[in-house]
Amino acid sequence: MEIRVDGNRSSAENWMRAQNASIRELPILSPEQKTVANKLGLSDEDYARSAFAGDLERENLKKKAQQAARLIGQLASRKVPGIRVESVWLKTFDRKFRFDLEFNGSDALIFVSEDLIDELFESGSRLAEEQLLRIVDLGLPSAWTAMAS
Repeated sequence: MEIRVDGNRSSAENWMRAQNASIRELPILSPEQKTVANKLGLSDEDYARSAFAGDLERENLKKKAQQAARLIGQLASRKVPGIRVESVWLKTFDRKFRFDLEFNGSDALIFVSEDLIDELFESGSRLAEEQLLRIVDLGLPSAWTAMAS
């Protein structure tokens, strides 16, 4: 399964982790990054710490996207056994997931709010799960559900 995360952000936890990291842990800046840091009035070290915080969060977001894809795959399989999640794409600025599904050689897309996924993962909300089931149900092509019946 392909996992894609577009955009960048950092949690407070990863920001603090980056601020406390040793110089050896920080990424080496490319010439282009050094130019950007200079234009922003940041030292190379401050820019590297910011980039490191973003890298740490990107790993967390990839794990979250993978977990969300497994969840959507499980929910979709309740309606259409044999369905597969081919890829998941988290658009951080839009706070949306895009799931590319495949079944018997045809494709479908499902879009889900990141906030809805967070609500289920963070609180186990039954309402969030019901909303996700409805989104999956509405997103699956009717030909797929008819073949599964």
